[in-house]
Amino acid sequence: MSQTTKVVKSTNEEDIFESLSKKTEGQGTVVVRQDAKMRVLMDKKIAETEDKQYITYLGYRVQVYMGNNQKKSKSDAQEREKKIKEKYPELTSYLTFVSPFWRLRVGDFRTHTEALVFSKQLLADFPEMSGDIYIVRDEETRDLSLEVAK
Repeated sequence: MSQTTKVVKSTNEEDIFESLSKKTEGQGTVVVRQDAKMRVLMDKKIAETEDKQYITYLGYRVQVYMGNNQKKSKSDAQEREKKIKEKYPELTSYLTFVSPFWRLRVGDFRTHTEALVFSKQLLADFPEMSGDIYIVRDEETRDLSLEVAK
């Protein structure tokens, strides 16, 4: 199991709005028009995450849907997610779109064995999904302060 620790720090030198609005010779100019509250919210979020440490695990998830039908794949994935959430409300689900595919993956498993056990449970509970259920490796990022507390 591979893991890395990433430290997220903000730089006080220049924020994103100043960076975008900076005039550079030979380049275009970006004009940011926004409510003044947006800068306050961004500064607050940066302050919350400043000096936080995250740990990234290379773990496993169970993929239960993948489709590329432009008109119905998103709704199919959402319907499947709803069904699974009814049976397993505590389960974390990840609905993503990476062109041209909609994917639904569930769970945060550290080992292949944990994912395999859960995939067998899903197969028993949802036999109509049997052709779509398989285990995939995926990255999981967690706040290190939460990991240490466990």
